Amino acid sequence: MERHPRGHEGGAAPGRELTPPEMLGESPAWAEACAALPRIAASGLPVLLLGETGTGKELVARALHALSSRHRAEFVAHNCGATPDSLIESELFGHSRGAFTGAVADRAGLFEAADGGTLFLDEIGDASALLQMKLLRVLQEGESRRVGDTRLRRVDVRVISATHRSLEPGVAGGGFRADLYFRLNAVRLRLPPLRERGQDVLLLARHFLAGAAARAGREPPALEPRLAERLLASPWPGNVRELANACAFAVHVAGAEAEVGVEHWPEGAGAGGEARVPGRAGLHAETRALEERRLRETLERTRGNKSQAARALGLSRQGLLKKLRRYGLTADECVAIALDAPRRGP
Repeated sequence: MERHPRGHEGGAAPGRELTPPEMLGESPAWAEACAALPRIAASGLPVLLLGETGTGKELVARALHALSSRHRAEFVAHNCGATPDSLIESELFGHSRGAFTGAVADRAGLFEAADGGTLFLDEIGDASALLQMKLLRVLQEGESRRVGDTRLRRVDVRVISATHRSLEPGVAGGGFRADLYFRLNAVRLRLPPLRERGQDVLLLARHFLAGAAARAGREPPALEPRLAERLLASPWPGNVRELANACAFAVHVAGAEAEVGVEHWPEGAGAGGEARVPGRAGLHAETRALEERRLRETLERTRGNKSQAARALGLSRQGLLKKLRRYGLTADECVAIALDAPRRGP
């Protein structure tokens, strides 16, 4: 799948800059990751991006595409946990008119859309067994066939995948195909969490606050020293995404103007401080605690089966996965909950 893209000459266009605002940073950990990007982009190899939620995996994938010889073609992103098995073939490979009920026109799939460019597979660890099998086949053969069509189409796609958790336990336990893992893992890049990036948190906070203020027609606010100390000490489970949301809250909801202080900061952001909207602290905290308890109890009752748990809670599987990530209930912890649950019945 790594033949040279049609119509692409050389590498990235001269002078192309790797400067999305969310990729700002001067810490050694972040600088080391970014320094490797031009070499990785030029290699043309599949890339596996590792990092917690909110660390910028899609931004880095887009940067790799922009720096590569494929930058004139499409960058196509897909969340691997978002498509039910019944639609996987149509999503990946497209379909012909009349292939099934509702197929009223020909439709190209993700691989055709990304032909000559890059396909970003986000949360590859959430891929179902069927999706893994279909991905492996097209990566091996370099060909796709639309549902309801007999014609094979050659596709030339560079795959960049990302996961917030290690895939090795899944490979060892049989939940993730080893042959697919080794195809995706030609180059491996770990993105550091925000808590490992030192002063970058203040650099990013000032950028996000300035952007929020500009959208509100105001001057960039200063960062109160007491709040700056708190930001530096925070663990940031949601990383850069969490910081960006907190900065937007401080300006647009809490009404910070000349200076952003602790009193403007949202409850739960970073270190999980007290509520900044009067009267909301106890209620919001209690709601989160209740939701987390319900998730744990349902996972216990279904012995870690996420599909059954989603149905019991009235959620989609993807909605359940988002909530599990929000509360730090990783796959390993879900398994532990299931193993600790008392056995019911004989």
